[in-house]
Amino acid sequence: MDDMDNREFMEEVESEEVAGASGKVRISEDVVAQIAVKALSGVEGVRPASPGLMANLRLGRKATNGVRILLSEGEFPEVQVDAYVAVRYGLRIPDVCWDVQEAIKEQVERYTGYTVRAVNVFVQGITFQEKRDDEGYEEAPSFIEED
Repeated sequence: MDDMDNREFMEEVESEEVAGASGKVRISEDVVAQIAVKALSGVEGVRPASPGLMANLRLGRKATNGVRILLSEGEFPEVQVDAYVAVRYGLRIPDVCWDVQEAIKEQVERYTGYTVRAVNVFVQGITFQEKRDDEGYEEAPSFIEED
C-alpha cells in the first residue's frame, strides 16, 4: 500500500466516521510487533536476536522477539520498526537486510493500514549451520582447509 492508497484509505475511514458512528481504531504496539516478527520469520537466513545491552538494562522501548516498535499517533499514524537479527553465515548481509526491510514494511502496512516510516535493521550476530556427526554430536564449522 503506497502513501496515496493509505491517504485514500484514511479519507474513507474519516468519511465513514462523519456519516456513521464516531470513534477511532488504534492498533497496539504489541500487535504491530507480532506482525513484524511474523514477517521477519518469513525471510530466509534470518532469525530474531537480542537487542543488546540497552534492552537488558530496560533502557528505551521494550523489544519483543528481536523487534522494537515506535508508533506515532496522529491523523495518519506512522510506525518505526527496529529489527535485531542474526544472519546465517554465507549470505550477503546487505541483501538479507533489504529483504527484512521490505518484508516488514509490506506486512505492517498491509495488515494495519499505517504508514511505515522506517525499518531499521541491526545485525547482532552471525549464525552457523551446525552439522551432526554419526554419534549425534554437533560439530562447529572449520575455517581451515584440510588437505
